[in-house]
Amino acid sequence: MDTIFQSITENSQWLYSVIFKYKWFYYDLWSFVNLWSGGIIFAILTAFKVKRKWIILLLILALPKLVDVAFSITLFDFFKPERSINILNDLVIGMLGAYLMHLYFHWKLTKKHPKWLALFISSITVAFIWVGTYRYTYSIPFFNSPFINWWALTAWTVSGMTIIFVSSYIKTKINYFFGVTIPWLIYLILLFAVEYIAYHLLSLREVSGGTTPLVFDIIHGTRIMHIYYTTAPLYFIGLFFLLSYIFKKIRFATSGDAKLQSALNGSKNHQ
Repeated sequence: MDTIFQSITENSQWLYSVIFKYKWFYYDLWSFVNLWSGGIIFAILTAFKVKRKWIILLLILALPKLVDVAFSITLFDFFKPERSINILNDLVIGMLGAYLMHLYFHWKLTKKHPKWLALFISSITVAFIWVGTYRYTYSIPFFNSPFINWWALTAWTVSGMTIIFVSSYIKTKINYFFGVTIPWLIYLILLFAVEYIAYHLLSLREVSGGTTPLVFDIIHGTRIMHIYYTTAPLYFIGLFFLLSYIFKKIRFATSGDAKLQSALNGSKNHQ
C-alpha cells in the first residue's frame, strides 16, 4: 500500500506546480484537472438523465477532498486553516467546468456540434496527462517552459486532433477498423520522419529521460516513451469515441427536453 501511495504521489507531483498565488489562494495544474473533472462528470450525469445532477456533482467533487482531509488528520494529526479555502477553491473550479459544459450544450451555436468538443477535449486531455507525467525537457531552451512543457503539449494536442479528425473521416467513409488502422499507420510514418529531422538535422532532442533509441536511431527515451509513441493514436481515438458517445446522448437529451418544454408552453398558450 505504501509503495502504491508513493508511486501515485511521485507521478502526480507535477500537478502541484503553482501558476498563480495570492496569500492562501492559489491555482496550480490541479485546477485544470478540477475543471475537467467537473465538466466530464456533469456530462455523464446529464447524458444518463440523472436527477438532481448539480447536487450529486457537488457531492462527487467534495468526496475526494474530504477523504484527503481525513487522511491528513489521521496520519499527520494536523489541519491547516488554509486547506479549507483550497478545498472551496477546487470545488468552485469543478462546478465552473460543469457550468461551461452546461452552456455549451444549451447554446444554439455550439450544441449541434458535440464532436468538435469531443475532439478538442480528447486531444488536450491525453496530451496534458502524457506531457505532464513525462516532464519533457529539450536540448534547446526555447522549447522549454515552467509548469508543463509548452512545445510538447502543443505538438501532442495538434497531433491528437489531426489523428482524431482523420480517423473520424475514414470511419464514416469505410468502417471502424480502417478508421483506426489507417490513421495509426500514417501517424507512425510521419512520426519517424519528424523525429529523424528533429534529432539528426535540427539537433532538437528530449533529454529528461533515457537515451535508448526505439528504431533507426530515433525516438530516444525510456521504455514508457517508446510504448506511448507507438500506441498514442489508440488513446486519442479511444477517448474521442467515448466522449462522442456521451456528448451525443447529451445532445439528444437536451433536444428532447427543449421540445417537451416548447410543447408545454404551446399548450399553455393555447389554453
